Amino acid sequence: MASFDHPHRARRHQRADVEMMARFRRGLVSSMVMLKDLTRFGARIEGVGQLETDEAVSLALPGCRPSMAFVAWANDHCAGLEFAEPLENAAFVDLVASYGLGRNAAAA
Repeated sequence: MASFDHPHRARRHQRADVEMMARFRRGLVSSMVMLKDLTRFGARIEGVGQLETDEAVSLALPGCRPSMAFVAWANDHCAGLEFAEPLENAAFVDLVASYGLGRNAAAA
Protein backbone atom coordinates (compact mmCIF):
# COMPACT_ATOMS: atom_id res chain seq x y z
CA MET A 1 0.00 0.00 0.00
CA ALA A 2 2.98 2.30 -0.37
CA SER A 3 3.13 5.32 -2.64
CA PHE A 4 6.15 3.81 -4.32
CA ASP A 5 5.62 0.17 -5.12
CA HIS A 6 8.31 -1.99 -6.62
CA PRO A 7 9.62 -0.32 -9.82
CA HIS A 8 8.02 -2.96 -12.06
CA ARG A 9 4.49 -2.18 -10.81
CA ALA A 10 2.32 0.79 -11.76
CA ARG A 11 2.83 3.88 -9.61
CA ARG A 12 -0.09 5.45 -7.78
CA HIS A 13 1.31 9.00 -7.95
CA GLN A 14 2.98 10.84 -10.80
CA ARG A 15 6.67 11.16 -10.12
CA ALA A 16 9.22 13.80 -11.02
CA ASP A 17 12.66 12.67 -12.17
CA VAL A 18 15.19 14.50 -10.01
CA GLU A 19 18.82 14.31 -9.02
CA MET A 20 19.57 15.65 -5.56
CA MET A 21 21.60 14.70 -2.54
CA ALA A 22 19.68 14.18 0.70
CA ARG A 23 20.75 13.34 4.25
CA PHE A 24 19.59 9.84 5.16
CA ARG A 25 19.50 8.51 8.70
CA ARG A 26 19.00 4.90 9.73
CA GLY A 27 19.21 4.38 13.47
CA LEU A 28 22.34 6.19 14.65
CA VAL A 29 24.03 6.16 11.23
CA SER A 30 23.71 9.20 8.99
CA SER A 31 24.85 9.38 5.35
CA MET A 32 24.18 11.14 2.07
CA VAL A 33 22.07 9.43 -0.60
CA MET A 34 21.09 10.33 -4.16
CA LEU A 35 17.38 10.95 -4.67
CA LYS A 36 16.33 9.87 -8.18
CA ASP A 37 12.59 10.48 -8.24
CA LEU A 38 10.11 12.24 -6.05
CA THR A 39 6.39 12.62 -5.41
CA ARG A 40 4.72 14.48 -2.55
CA PHE A 41 4.28 11.03 -0.95
CA GLY A 42 7.63 9.34 -1.42
CA ALA A 43 10.97 9.04 -3.18
CA ARG A 44 13.42 6.58 -4.70
CA ILE A 45 16.93 6.75 -3.27
CA GLU A 46 20.24 5.23 -4.35
CA GLY A 47 23.51 4.80 -2.51
CA VAL A 48 22.28 3.07 0.61
CA GLY A 49 22.81 -0.50 1.73
CA GLN A 50 20.10 -3.14 1.91
CA LEU A 51 17.06 -1.93 3.84
CA GLU A 52 14.15 -3.87 5.29
CA THR A 53 10.59 -3.29 4.04
CA ASP A 54 8.56 -1.18 6.52
CA GLU A 55 11.74 -0.02 8.29
CA ALA A 56 11.49 3.55 9.63
CA VAL A 57 14.20 5.97 8.47
CA SER A 58 14.73 9.73 8.37
CA LEU A 59 15.30 11.78 5.22
CA ALA A 60 16.28 15.46 5.03
CA LEU A 61 15.67 16.96 1.59
CA PRO A 62 17.54 20.16 0.63
CA GLY A 63 16.03 23.12 2.47
CA CYS A 64 13.62 20.90 4.42
CA ARG A 65 13.61 19.61 7.97
CA PRO A 66 14.30 15.89 8.42
CA SER A 67 11.16 13.80 8.20
CA MET A 68 10.24 10.20 8.87
CA ALA A 69 9.79 7.78 6.00
CA PHE A 70 9.15 4.06 5.69
CA VAL A 71 10.84 1.65 3.29
CA ALA A 72 8.20 0.56 0.75
CA TRP A 73 10.55 -1.70 -1.23
CA ALA A 74 14.30 -2.23 -1.49
CA ASN A 75 16.89 -4.08 -3.51
CA ASP A 76 20.70 -4.13 -3.48
CA HIS A 77 20.96 -0.81 -5.35
CA CYS A 78 18.06 1.42 -4.33
CA ALA A 79 14.94 1.76 -2.20
CA GLY A 80 11.51 3.33 -2.42
CA LEU A 81 10.48 5.40 0.57
CA GLU A 82 6.99 6.46 1.63
CA PHE A 83 6.91 9.68 3.64
CA ALA A 84 5.05 9.55 6.96
CA GLU A 85 3.65 13.01 6.11
CA PRO A 86 3.32 14.17 2.47
CA LEU A 87 5.54 17.04 1.33
CA GLU A 88 3.78 20.37 1.21
CA ASN A 89 2.95 21.20 -2.39
CA ALA A 90 5.09 24.38 -2.36
CA ALA A 91 8.13 22.43 -1.12
CA PHE A 92 7.58 19.75 -3.77
CA VAL A 93 7.30 22.35 -6.56
CA ASP A 94 10.45 24.15 -5.36
CA LEU A 95 12.47 20.91 -5.18
CA VAL A 96 11.38 19.82 -8.66
CA ALA A 97 12.13 23.29 -10.07
CA SER A 98 15.63 23.19 -8.53
CA TYR A 99 16.58 19.54 -9.05
CA GLY A 100 14.21 18.18 -11.72
CA LEU A 101 15.40 16.56 -14.94
CA GLY A 102 13.78 16.88 -18.35
CA ARG A 103 10.14 17.74 -18.98
CA ASN A 104 9.04 17.06 -15.39
CA ALA A 105 10.98 20.10 -14.17
CA ALA A 106 9.07 22.45 -16.45
CA ALA A 107 5.71 20.79 -15.76
CA ALA A 108 5.88 21.21 -11.98
